[in-house]
Amino acid sequence: MLNLSRRHVRKCPNDSRDNLRCQCPIWMDWTQGSTRLQKSLGIRDWQAAQRRARDMEADGIDAYQTGNSGALTVQKATDDFKADAKNSLKPPTLKLYRILLARLNAYCKQHGYVFLKQLDVVQVREFRNSWTTYSPRTVGKHIERLKRFFSWCVENSWLSESPAKPLKPPKVGETNVVPFSEEEIEKILKACDTYGGPNRKRLVVLTKLMLATGLAIGDAPMLSKSRVPKNGSGWYVELRRAKTGTAVSCPIPNDLGKAFHAFKGETPFWTGKSNLDHLTKNWRKIYTKIFKTAGVHGHPHQFRHTAAKRLLVAGLPVSHVATLLGNTEDIVRKHYSKWIPERQTAFDNAIRAIWK
Repeated sequence: MLNLSRRHVRKCPNDSRDNLRCQCPIWMDWTQGSTRLQKSLGIRDWQAAQRRARDMEADGIDAYQTGNSGALTVQKATDDFKADAKNSLKPPTLKLYRILLARLNAYCKQHGYVFLKQLDVVQVREFRNSWTTYSPRTVGKHIERLKRFFSWCVENSWLSESPAKPLKPPKVGETNVVPFSEEEIEKILKACDTYGGPNRKRLVVLTKLMLATGLAIGDAPMLSKSRVPKNGSGWYVELRRAKTGTAVSCPIPNDLGKAFHAFKGETPFWTGKSNLDHLTKNWRKIYTKIFKTAGVHGHPHQFRHTAAKRLLVAGLPVSHVATLLGNTEDIVRKHYSKWIPERQTAFDNAIRAIWK
């Protein structure tokens, strides 16, 4: 049998071991054979502690200690999921799962849920409702990840069905896409030229590269020289491959291509010693200083919006610009799968005509 008691901190005026109003830590103790064992529950709410104790007694305290599947804890399930996800998810995506699952564990700890099978639709919906500060788009993404986690638990036969299945993503309205104005771009480039850090030259080239190709801040810093080759028409950046196997690329000015290859190393904007997350964070910090110096309110992703605006203003078809940016809407996906060399040539000629 599990016994609950409070361990009062030194400043607590109460001395009762079962005080309901006191917020000191709650511990449990039980006897295993001839040995008395004690363990902190990690919670301070008395009712939550009683609920947890009942669940432990129902499943058996030994099963709780060993983590057998009959009494699998939420913590162990999330840990196993993260270990398995390392084999299939990229580090940035894995980080998003870690953040969500850490919040799930904190929620369960706060409300006294220990075992995975304690989480049904009601508990999962309450967890979803606790995301009060998230935007609708973020909530939708979190729900997708939550469903994937519980589906994985079902695949492992830990649950009979996913408690997250009934959750519906909120409706997402249109997002305001705000590109930089040409006046703001001029101020930003001037701030890059006067930047006092050791990465000044790389900063200028990186900024111009994102403006020319529409590459996001999470992709451009990892660009290697092998992806910026030169042909008879000039320099270009290999962006990705279409479903047909045809390369989708974007031409860049010759002076920009030469400046990119003038740097030492295969990846001019990355030493290779840090991971992608740290690399992106470092460049974001630099751009925060640049925007402050330039007196411009914005973020690096707006370079991508600006590149798209410039192409659209120059008269390029929306489908061409969407293909360049890797848009995945159905109508663009159909166009993207038919990206053939002739269309790429027409696209290159149209962009080079803009420079003139």
